[in-house]
Amino acid sequence: MSTTPDALVETTVATLETSLAATEAVVTETTVAAEEMLDIESIKALLDGFDPATLLPDLSKVFDTLAPVCRFAVLIGPVVLLILGLSYLILSPKEANHYLGYRCYFGMGSEYAWRFTQRLAGFLFTGTGLVLTVVMFAISASFPYMQLTAMVWRAFSCLLVELAAAVLLVLIVNLSAAFRFDRKGRHRRKR
Repeated sequence: MSTTPDALVETTVATLETSLAATEAVVTETTVAAEEMLDIESIKALLDGFDPATLLPDLSKVFDTLAPVCRFAVLIGPVVLLILGLSYLILSPKEANHYLGYRCYFGMGSEYAWRFTQRLAGFLFTGTGLVLTVVMFAISASFPYMQLTAMVWRAFSCLLVELAAAVLLVLIVNLSAAFRFDRKGRHRRKR
């Protein structure tokens, strides 16, 4: 039995029309059932006394915690510098290694270069950490009395100063080791 293309098209169209009618009936039944389950008036009555602002946190409590957070952020950098400096002075190994101590290319060439680099980094980091801790503690003591935006900008500027000091310390230690020692850790000769 062979079917012609016209007969095939007519059969397909009839099948699609039947499926569409059945789908429309299901959608209509579902919509009616959903409308019966959802009583819009009862939902409106339930939400009538609801205030969405009650879901938000109390902003005064949030802003009250901002001063201690800024103070902690400002004081953590100098304290880390102080701890690193003390560790370079007290806990650094006697020989160069790739795990502990202040490591730079020219400071790892010999034991003398290693000890020089550890002492220099230790003194500079400890001194800078101590000075910055005192200064940042004094600056951050005024945070609770400042306006919110002024306090945040002051904390941000303090963090930038700390970052600049840390980068400057690393440059000073690395450059002083590079000017003092060659790559094998020997003193450079004055010419």
